[in-house]
Parts: sequence; C-alpha cells; structure tokens
Amino acid sequence: MKILLCEDQDQMRQLISRILLHQGYQVVEARDGEEALDYFYQTKFDLVIMDWMMPKISGLTAAKQMKQETTIKILMLTAKNLPNDEVEALVSGVDDYLAKPFHAEVLLARVAKLLGILGQTPNQKLVVVPDKQQVLFKDQEIKLSKKEYELLYYFYQNQALVLSREQILLAVWGMDNENDVRTVDSFVRILRYKFGKELIQTVYGRGYRFEIPEK
Repeated sequence: MKILLCEDQDQMRQLISRILLHQGYQVVEARDGEEALDYFYQTKFDLVIMDWMMPKISGLTAAKQMKQETTIKILMLTAKNLPNDEVEALVSGVDDYLAKPFHAEVLLARVAKLLGILGQTPNQKLVVVPDKQQVLFKDQEIKLSKKEYELLYYFYQNQALVLSREQILLAVWGMDNENDVRTVDSFVRILRYKFGKELIQTVYGRGYRFEIPEK
C-alpha cells in the first residue's frame, strides 16, 4: 500500500517514513504542499499523511484540492492542537487529525484504520481490505469476483477452523442443499489457482481449513 507523506521538517519526515516502511508500507516523501500535489497527480496513492503548516502551499490547502479530485483518505499531522484547529481541519474534508507529538503506535493505528486494515500490516502475506473488497497477496492485488471474494473472506474470518462444505455453502451462498456442495469445491479450486495451494488445506472427510503461513 502506497502512502504520500508530506512534511517539511526533514527529521520528522524521515522518522515517520522509517516507521511506515518498517510496517511494510511504500512511502513517497514530499517536502511541501506544492511537491505533494505534483506527486499526487503523477501517482496513485492509498493514503496521504499531510502536515498542516508548510511553505509554498499549506497542507490544509493541498488537502482540500486533493479532496476535490478524489475520495482519497487524508490524515492531518500538525503542531496546531487547539480544538478549533481540529474542527477546521475536519470541516475542510480531511479524514483524521493527529496532533504532534504523537506515539508511533497511535500513528500506525490511525493509518491502518483509514486504510481499512486495522489489526493487519502490509507486510503480511495476505491483507484483506473489507471496505473495498480488495485482497493483497504477497503485496500484489488479486482480482476476485464477488462470490470468490465472499468465499475468501469467510475463510479469512474463520482461520484455523475446519469448515465443512455444508457450513461454507450455507454461509456464502445461503443454500443448504447437499446436492450443491460441489459448488464449494469448484470455487476452492479457483482460489487455489489464484493464491496457490498453501492457504486452503483439505481436511479429508471433514472439509477445508484456511491458514496464512508466516513465511
């Protein structure tokens, strides 16, 4: 997942960048609002982290312009920490607001929440973004049909559990006819083709178990 980080203070920008990179995010750094807008129009980002007070173009002005163009999520970082400052930022359209100084864990939690992956990190082998029905596997987006995604998400929500074909059929398709259980097998084959065989294991005589290998 790619983040545009805009911060004019070199030491602070480099620190935040290291924190994000360590978690597996891709980071593009900008030193002012003007440079941030240049990058924004050149590259697709999943999230923008924007300082408020910067030279050339303020972070708030740049954020407003970005919001006019797309629905991208924007996290405002700033030393302006009065209640009316936060209200002004939120009213302008930014999605979240974090006053400096802040703890790295709080920043990472805010970032993950805005990206829809709270409780996950991009350096995991499999990342599921429910808000977008998006799946990243080994840092690559895997295109899935609606029903393929629903099946994968059901497996993901029930990791390490042995699920019978009948359970899966009822949960994903809303059917309980034993004659239709082979539908599950067909879709499992499709998921194995797209993700490899390591995620979905056959438990003979019982059904399937979904596990994400650590490596």
